[in-house]
Amino acid sequence: MKSYTTLRNLYGDDTKDSTSENLTYGDEIMNDFHRRLLAKADWPFLHRTRIITSVAPLTTFTGATNDLCTVTGDTINIETGVEVVLTTTDTLPAGLATSTRYFMIWQSATTFNLATTKANAFAGTVVDITDTGTGTHTLTLAVQDNFQPLPHDIDQVESVFVIVSSTRFPLTPAPSKTFWDKLHYSSYNSDTPEYWFVEDARIKIWPRLISDGNVISIDGKIRVADLNIADYTTGTVDIATNGSIELTGSGTTWTQPMVGRWIRITHSDTASAAGDGVWYEINAVESSTVLTLRRPYGGTSLTTGASAAYIIGQMPLLPEAYHDIIEQYGAFRHWSKEKDADRALLFRTMVETGVADLFNTYAVEDLTMVIDDGFEDFLINPNLTINL
Repeated sequence: MKSYTTLRNLYGDDTKDSTSENLTYGDEIMNDFHRRLLAKADWPFLHRTRIITSVAPLTTFTGATNDLCTVTGDTINIETGVEVVLTTTDTLPAGLATSTRYFMIWQSATTFNLATTKANAFAGTVVDITDTGTGTHTLTLAVQDNFQPLPHDIDQVESVFVIVSSTRFPLTPAPSKTFWDKLHYSSYNSDTPEYWFVEDARIKIWPRLISDGNVISIDGKIRVADLNIADYTTGTVDIATNGSIELTGSGTTWTQPMVGRWIRITHSDTASAAGDGVWYEINAVESSTVLTLRRPYGGTSLTTGASAAYIIGQMPLLPEAYHDIIEQYGAFRHWSKEKDADRALLFRTMVETGVADLFNTYAVEDLTMVIDDGFEDFLINPNLTINL
Protein backbone atom coordinates (compact mmCIF):
# COMPACT_ATOMS: atom_id res chain seq x y z
CA MET A 1 0.00 0.00 0.00
CA LYS A 2 1.11 3.56 -0.65
CA SER A 3 0.20 6.23 1.89
CA TYR A 4 -0.22 9.93 1.17
CA THR A 5 3.37 10.55 2.27
CA THR A 6 4.73 7.77 0.02
CA LEU A 7 2.73 8.98 -2.99
CA ARG A 8 3.87 12.56 -2.41
CA ASN A 9 7.51 11.49 -2.24
CA LEU A 10 7.13 9.36 -5.39
CA TYR A 11 5.58 12.33 -7.20
CA GLY A 12 8.57 14.46 -6.21
CA ASP A 13 10.95 11.79 -7.53
CA ASP A 14 9.04 11.18 -10.79
CA THR A 15 8.80 14.89 -11.54
CA LYS A 16 12.39 15.57 -10.41
CA ASP A 17 11.04 18.46 -8.37
CA SER A 18 10.49 18.17 -4.60
CA THR A 19 9.87 21.85 -3.98
CA SER A 20 6.91 22.71 -1.77
CA GLU A 21 5.20 24.48 -4.66
CA ASN A 22 5.38 21.44 -6.94
CA LEU A 23 4.35 18.98 -4.21
CA THR A 24 1.30 21.13 -3.39
CA TYR A 25 0.38 21.18 -7.09
CA GLY A 26 0.73 17.39 -7.13
CA ASP A 27 -1.54 17.06 -4.09
CA GLU A 28 -4.31 18.94 -5.89
CA ILE A 29 -3.94 17.02 -9.15
CA MET A 30 -3.80 13.62 -7.45
CA ASN A 31 -6.80 14.31 -5.20
CA ASP A 32 -8.88 15.52 -8.16
CA PHE A 33 -8.04 12.41 -10.17
CA HIS A 34 -8.62 10.11 -7.18
CA ARG A 35 -12.09 11.56 -6.64
CA ARG A 36 -13.00 11.55 -10.34
CA LEU A 37 -11.80 7.96 -10.88
CA LEU A 38 -13.86 6.68 -7.96
CA ALA A 39 -16.96 8.38 -9.37
CA LYS A 40 -16.73 6.42 -12.62
CA ALA A 41 -18.28 3.14 -11.41
CA ASP A 42 -20.11 1.48 -8.55
CA TRP A 43 -16.93 0.20 -6.91
CA PRO A 44 -17.66 -2.57 -4.36
CA PHE A 45 -14.66 -1.53 -2.25
CA LEU A 46 -16.30 1.86 -1.60
CA HIS A 47 -19.39 0.38 0.07
CA ARG A 48 -19.89 0.85 3.79
CA THR A 49 -22.81 0.31 6.17
CA ARG A 50 -23.89 3.27 8.25
CA ILE A 51 -26.51 3.32 11.02
CA ILE A 52 -28.96 6.09 11.93
CA THR A 53 -32.05 5.93 14.14
CA SER A 54 -35.60 6.93 13.36
CA VAL A 55 -37.15 10.12 14.72
CA ALA A 56 -40.69 9.91 16.04
CA PRO A 57 -43.24 12.35 14.52
CA LEU A 58 -43.62 13.99 17.94
CA THR A 59 -42.01 14.18 21.33
CA THR A 60 -42.80 15.81 24.67
CA PHE A 61 -40.49 18.44 26.09
CA THR A 62 -39.96 20.99 28.84
CA GLY A 63 -38.78 24.59 28.45
CA ALA A 64 -36.42 26.55 30.69
CA THR A 65 -35.62 30.22 31.21
CA ASN A 66 -32.15 29.68 29.70
CA ASP A 67 -34.08 29.16 26.40
CA LEU A 68 -33.07 25.48 26.24
CA CYS A 69 -35.76 22.83 25.71
CA THR A 70 -35.30 19.26 26.93
CA VAL A 71 -37.13 16.19 25.62
CA THR A 72 -38.84 14.03 28.23
CA GLY A 73 -38.68 10.49 26.93
CA ASP A 74 -37.32 10.22 23.41
CA THR A 75 -34.10 11.38 21.80
CA ILE A 76 -34.37 14.31 19.41
CA ASN A 77 -32.36 13.65 16.24
CA ILE A 78 -33.93 16.49 14.24
CA GLU A 79 -31.44 18.68 12.42
CA THR A 80 -31.18 22.45 12.68
CA GLY A 81 -33.59 24.28 10.35
CA VAL A 82 -36.40 21.70 10.40
CA GLU A 83 -39.87 23.25 10.82
CA VAL A 84 -41.91 22.19 13.88
CA VAL A 85 -45.17 23.08 15.63
CA LEU A 86 -46.01 23.05 19.34
CA THR A 87 -49.05 21.97 21.33
CA THR A 88 -49.75 21.74 25.05
CA THR A 89 -52.33 20.40 27.48
CA ASP A 90 -52.28 23.77 29.33
CA THR A 91 -49.89 26.71 28.75
CA LEU A 92 -46.67 26.72 26.73
CA PRO A 93 -43.55 28.31 28.22
CA ALA A 94 -43.79 32.11 27.87
CA GLY A 95 -42.31 33.20 24.57
CA LEU A 96 -43.78 30.23 22.66
CA ALA A 97 -47.19 29.94 20.98
CA THR A 98 -49.31 27.12 19.58
CA SER A 99 -50.28 29.11 16.49
CA THR A 100 -46.67 29.63 15.31
CA ARG A 101 -44.28 27.46 13.32
CA TYR A 102 -40.76 27.31 14.74
CA PHE A 103 -37.43 26.05 13.45
CA MET A 104 -35.18 23.62 15.30
CA ILE A 105 -31.71 24.47 16.60
CA TRP A 106 -30.27 21.06 17.51
CA GLN A 107 -28.03 21.05 20.59
CA SER A 108 -27.78 17.39 21.64
CA ALA A 109 -29.70 14.12 21.53
CA THR A 110 -31.98 15.45 24.27
CA THR A 111 -31.84 19.26 24.02
CA PHE A 112 -32.69 21.94 21.48
CA ASN A 113 -33.53 25.61 21.01
CA LEU A 114 -36.22 27.13 18.80
CA ALA A 115 -36.04 30.00 16.30
CA THR A 116 -38.74 32.01 14.54
CA THR A 117 -37.20 31.65 11.04
CA LYS A 118 -34.90 29.22 9.31
CA ALA A 119 -32.33 31.99 8.88
CA ASN A 120 -32.44 32.63 12.62
CA ALA A 121 -32.02 28.91 13.30
CA PHE A 122 -28.79 28.74 11.30
CA ALA A 123 -27.64 32.03 12.84
CA GLY A 124 -28.29 30.70 16.34
CA THR A 125 -30.85 33.38 17.19
CA VAL A 126 -33.11 31.62 19.70
CA VAL A 127 -36.59 32.34 21.00
CA ASP A 128 -36.47 33.94 24.45
CA ILE A 129 -38.27 31.68 26.95
CA THR A 130 -39.15 33.43 30.22
CA ASP A 131 -40.94 30.69 32.19
CA THR A 132 -41.52 26.92 32.07
CA GLY A 133 -45.27 26.98 31.38
CA THR A 134 -47.70 24.39 32.74
CA GLY A 135 -49.02 21.08 31.49
CA THR A 136 -47.47 18.64 28.99
CA HIS A 137 -45.85 20.23 25.93
CA THR A 138 -45.47 18.41 22.61
CA LEU A 139 -43.25 19.14 19.59
CA THR A 140 -44.36 17.78 16.21
CA LEU A 141 -42.66 17.93 12.80
CA ALA A 142 -44.56 20.40 10.62
CA VAL A 143 -43.98 18.30 7.48
CA GLN A 144 -44.14 14.63 8.33
CA ASP A 145 -42.36 12.97 5.42
CA ASN A 146 -39.74 11.27 7.63
CA PHE A 147 -36.62 12.89 6.26
CA GLN A 148 -33.29 12.66 8.08
CA PRO A 149 -29.79 13.80 7.13
CA LEU A 150 -27.69 11.14 5.42
CA PRO A 151 -24.59 10.07 7.33
CA HIS A 152 -21.85 12.59 6.56
CA ASP A 153 -19.71 10.26 4.42
CA ILE A 154 -22.44 8.57 2.34
CA ASP A 155 -22.33 9.70 -1.29
CA GLN A 156 -24.83 7.28 -2.84
CA VAL A 157 -27.35 5.01 -1.13
CA GLU A 158 -27.62 1.47 -2.48
CA SER A 159 -29.93 -0.31 -0.07
CA VAL A 160 -31.78 0.32 3.18
CA PHE A 161 -33.38 -1.81 5.85
CA VAL A 162 -35.10 -0.87 9.11
CA ILE A 163 -35.37 -2.89 12.30
CA VAL A 164 -38.60 -2.31 14.23
CA SER A 165 -38.63 -4.27 17.47
CA SER A 166 -37.20 -7.60 16.26
CA THR A 167 -38.50 -7.42 12.68
CA ARG A 168 -36.17 -6.51 9.80
CA PHE A 169 -37.83 -4.63 6.94
CA PRO A 170 -35.89 -4.42 3.64
CA LEU A 171 -37.09 -1.27 1.87
CA THR A 172 -37.68 -0.65 -1.83
CA PRO A 173 -36.22 2.49 -3.46
CA ALA A 174 -38.89 4.87 -4.75
CA PRO A 175 -38.24 4.99 -8.53
CA SER A 176 -38.95 8.71 -9.00
CA LYS A 177 -39.91 11.96 -7.30
CA THR A 178 -43.37 11.70 -8.88
CA PHE A 179 -43.86 8.24 -7.37
CA TRP A 180 -42.67 9.54 -3.99
CA ASP A 181 -45.01 12.52 -4.09
CA LYS A 182 -47.98 10.26 -4.89
CA LEU A 183 -47.27 8.33 -1.71
CA HIS A 184 -47.83 11.55 0.23
CA TYR A 185 -51.27 12.52 -1.01
CA SER A 186 -52.25 12.05 2.63
CA SER A 187 -50.33 11.67 5.90
CA TYR A 188 -49.72 8.05 6.88
CA ASN A 189 -47.73 6.76 9.86
CA SER A 190 -46.85 3.12 10.45
CA ASP A 191 -44.13 0.94 11.90
CA THR A 192 -44.19 -1.18 8.73
CA PRO A 193 -41.91 0.84 6.37
CA GLU A 194 -41.91 0.10 2.64
CA TYR A 195 -40.02 2.71 0.54
CA TRP A 196 -36.98 4.96 0.78
CA PHE A 197 -36.04 8.02 -1.23
CA VAL A 198 -33.00 10.34 -1.21
CA GLU A 199 -33.34 14.07 -1.82
CA ASP A 200 -31.16 17.04 -0.89
CA ALA A 201 -28.69 14.92 1.14
CA ARG A 202 -31.56 13.46 3.19
CA ILE A 203 -33.04 10.01 3.31
CA LYS A 204 -36.80 9.67 3.58
CA ILE A 205 -38.86 6.65 4.54
CA TRP A 206 -42.51 5.91 3.80
CA PRO A 207 -44.69 5.47 5.70
CA ARG A 208 -43.33 7.62 8.51
CA LEU A 209 -42.29 5.48 11.45
CA ILE A 210 -44.46 5.95 14.50
CA SER A 211 -41.87 4.90 17.06
CA ASP A 212 -38.55 6.53 17.81
CA GLY A 213 -35.08 4.98 17.93
CA ASN A 214 -35.52 2.23 15.30
CA VAL A 215 -32.26 1.22 13.60
CA ILE A 216 -32.05 2.37 9.97
CA SER A 217 -29.18 0.56 8.23
CA ILE A 218 -27.89 2.24 5.07
CA ASP A 219 -25.53 0.50 2.65
CA GLY A 220 -23.93 3.06 0.40
CA LYS A 221 -20.97 4.34 -1.53
CA ILE A 222 -18.87 6.62 0.63
CA ARG A 223 -17.53 10.06 -0.28
CA VAL A 224 -13.86 10.54 -1.10
CA ALA A 225 -11.85 12.73 1.26
CA ASP A 226 -8.65 14.53 0.26
CA LEU A 227 -5.34 12.82 0.95
CA ASN A 228 -3.42 15.32 3.06
CA ILE A 229 -2.20 13.65 6.28
CA ALA A 230 1.49 12.84 6.68
CA ASP A 231 2.62 9.47 8.04
CA TYR A 232 2.73 9.19 11.84
CA THR A 233 5.63 7.22 13.39
CA THR A 234 6.06 8.62 16.92
CA GLY A 235 6.82 6.00 19.58
CA THR A 236 6.73 2.24 19.11
CA VAL A 237 4.31 -0.69 19.28
CA ASP A 238 4.77 -2.41 22.63
CA ILE A 239 2.21 -5.25 22.49
CA ALA A 240 0.60 -6.98 19.50
CA THR A 241 -1.02 -10.38 20.06
CA ASN A 242 -1.64 -12.82 17.22
CA GLY A 243 -5.40 -13.12 16.68
CA SER A 244 -6.19 -9.96 18.67
CA ILE A 245 -7.49 -6.66 17.30
CA GLU A 246 -5.82 -4.57 20.04
CA LEU A 247 -2.41 -2.92 19.78
CA THR A 248 -0.62 -1.16 22.65
CA GLY A 249 1.90 1.57 22.00
CA SER A 250 4.72 3.15 23.98
CA GLY A 251 5.50 6.86 23.67
CA THR A 252 2.62 7.25 21.22
CA THR A 253 -0.04 9.95 20.99
CA TRP A 254 -2.74 8.14 19.03
CA THR A 255 -5.88 10.20 18.48
CA GLN A 256 -9.46 9.67 17.33
CA PRO A 257 -8.88 11.21 13.84
CA MET A 258 -6.59 8.25 13.08
CA VAL A 259 -9.62 5.96 12.78
CA GLY A 260 -9.86 4.86 9.13
CA ARG A 261 -6.13 5.19 8.51
CA TRP A 262 -3.85 2.17 8.28
CA ILE A 263 -1.03 0.89 10.49
CA ARG A 264 1.89 -1.38 9.62
CA ILE A 265 4.29 -2.81 12.19
CA THR A 266 7.69 -2.89 10.52
CA HIS A 267 9.04 -6.30 9.56
CA SER A 268 12.64 -6.85 10.61
CA ASP A 269 15.23 -9.49 11.54
CA THR A 270 14.88 -8.71 15.25
CA ALA A 271 12.60 -11.51 16.43
CA SER A 272 11.33 -9.70 19.53
CA ALA A 273 10.36 -6.56 17.57
CA ALA A 274 9.43 -7.85 14.10
CA GLY A 275 5.93 -7.13 12.85
CA ASP A 276 4.39 -8.93 9.90
CA GLY A 277 4.76 -5.93 7.57
CA VAL A 278 1.05 -6.05 6.67
CA TRP A 279 -1.19 -2.98 6.69
CA TYR A 280 -4.28 -3.04 8.95
CA GLU A 281 -7.12 -0.53 8.98
CA ILE A 282 -7.61 1.23 12.33
CA ASN A 283 -11.13 0.67 13.64
CA ALA A 284 -11.01 2.66 16.90
CA VAL A 285 -8.62 4.59 19.13
CA GLU A 286 -9.22 3.73 22.76
CA SER A 287 -6.52 6.00 24.22
CA SER A 288 -3.24 7.66 23.29
CA THR A 289 -1.53 4.27 23.59
CA VAL A 290 -4.25 1.75 22.67
CA LEU A 291 -6.01 1.23 19.34
CA THR A 292 -8.02 -1.55 17.73
CA LEU A 293 -7.84 -2.97 14.22
CA ARG A 294 -10.64 -3.87 11.85
CA ARG A 295 -9.06 -7.32 11.35
CA PRO A 296 -7.15 -9.39 13.94
CA TYR A 297 -3.37 -9.06 13.87
CA GLY A 298 -1.83 -11.98 11.97
CA GLY A 299 1.85 -11.72 12.81
CA THR A 300 3.92 -13.28 15.56
CA SER A 301 2.91 -11.89 18.95
CA LEU A 302 4.93 -9.01 20.36
CA THR A 303 5.11 -8.80 24.14
CA THR A 304 5.62 -5.96 26.61
CA GLY A 305 8.73 -4.00 25.76
CA ALA A 306 8.86 -5.10 22.11
CA SER A 307 9.48 -1.49 20.97
CA ALA A 308 8.58 -2.31 17.37
CA ALA A 309 8.73 0.46 14.76
CA TYR A 310 5.50 1.23 12.90
CA ILE A 311 3.84 3.60 10.43
CA ILE A 312 0.29 5.01 10.47
CA GLY A 313 -0.63 6.28 7.01
CA GLN A 314 -3.59 7.82 5.21
CA MET A 315 -4.40 5.60 2.24
CA PRO A 316 -6.28 6.09 -1.04
CA LEU A 317 -9.65 4.32 -1.21
CA LEU A 318 -8.47 2.31 -4.22
CA PRO A 319 -7.45 -1.36 -3.83
CA GLU A 320 -3.83 -1.42 -2.70
CA ALA A 321 -2.45 -2.75 -6.00
CA TYR A 322 -3.69 0.40 -7.75
CA HIS A 323 -2.57 3.13 -5.34
CA ASP A 324 0.21 4.23 -7.68
CA ILE A 325 -2.25 5.17 -10.45
CA ILE A 326 -3.01 8.55 -8.90
CA GLU A 327 0.69 9.41 -8.49
CA GLN A 328 1.40 8.38 -12.10
CA TYR A 329 -1.44 10.63 -13.23
CA GLY A 330 0.09 13.50 -11.27
CA ALA A 331 3.43 12.91 -12.98
CA PHE A 332 1.69 12.78 -16.38
CA ARG A 333 0.07 16.15 -15.73
CA HIS A 334 3.37 17.63 -14.56
CA TRP A 335 5.31 16.58 -17.68
CA SER A 336 2.43 17.66 -19.93
CA LYS A 337 2.63 21.07 -18.29
CA GLU A 338 6.39 21.09 -18.84
CA LYS A 339 5.83 20.12 -22.51
CA ASP A 340 8.02 17.01 -22.20
CA ALA A 341 6.07 14.76 -24.58
CA ASP A 342 8.15 11.60 -24.05
CA ARG A 343 7.86 11.57 -20.27
CA ALA A 344 4.20 12.60 -20.42
CA LEU A 345 3.43 9.72 -22.80
CA LEU A 346 5.27 7.24 -20.56
CA PHE A 347 3.21 8.13 -17.49
CA ARG A 348 -0.02 8.43 -19.49
CA THR A 349 0.45 4.86 -20.75
CA MET A 350 1.04 3.63 -17.20
CA VAL A 351 -2.15 5.37 -16.02
CA GLU A 352 -4.29 4.04 -18.89
CA THR A 353 -3.03 0.48 -18.35
CA GLY A 354 -3.68 0.67 -14.61
CA VAL A 355 -7.16 2.16 -14.99
CA ALA A 356 -8.19 -0.43 -17.59
CA ASP A 357 -7.01 -3.24 -15.31
CA LEU A 358 -8.84 -1.67 -12.34
CA PHE A 359 -12.12 -1.57 -14.29
CA ASN A 360 -11.70 -5.15 -15.52
CA THR A 361 -11.04 -6.38 -11.99
CA TYR A 362 -13.44 -4.42 -9.81
CA ALA A 363 -15.98 -2.28 -11.66
CA VAL A 364 -19.74 -2.68 -11.50
CA GLU A 365 -20.77 -0.14 -14.12
CA ASP A 366 -24.26 0.61 -12.82
CA LEU A 367 -24.67 3.84 -10.90
CA THR A 368 -28.45 3.90 -10.68
CA MET A 369 -29.99 3.80 -7.21
CA VAL A 370 -33.24 2.31 -8.60
CA ILE A 371 -33.16 -1.45 -8.88
CA ASP A 372 -36.90 -1.84 -9.45
CA ASP A 373 -39.49 0.50 -10.90
CA GLY A 374 -41.81 -0.28 -8.01
CA PHE A 375 -44.29 -2.22 -10.11
CA GLU A 376 -44.46 -5.92 -10.92
CA ASP A 377 -44.63 -6.41 -14.67
CA PHE A 378 -46.46 -9.46 -16.01
CA LEU A 379 -44.03 -11.82 -17.77
CA ILE A 380 -45.41 -13.82 -20.70
CA ASN A 381 -44.28 -17.42 -21.01
CA PRO A 382 -42.47 -17.51 -24.39
CA ASN A 383 -43.63 -21.12 -24.89
CA LEU A 384 -47.20 -19.84 -25.14
CA THR A 385 -46.51 -17.35 -27.92
CA ILE A 386 -45.73 -17.55 -31.62
CA ASN A 387 -43.20 -15.30 -33.34
CA LEU A 388 -44.21 -14.28 -36.88
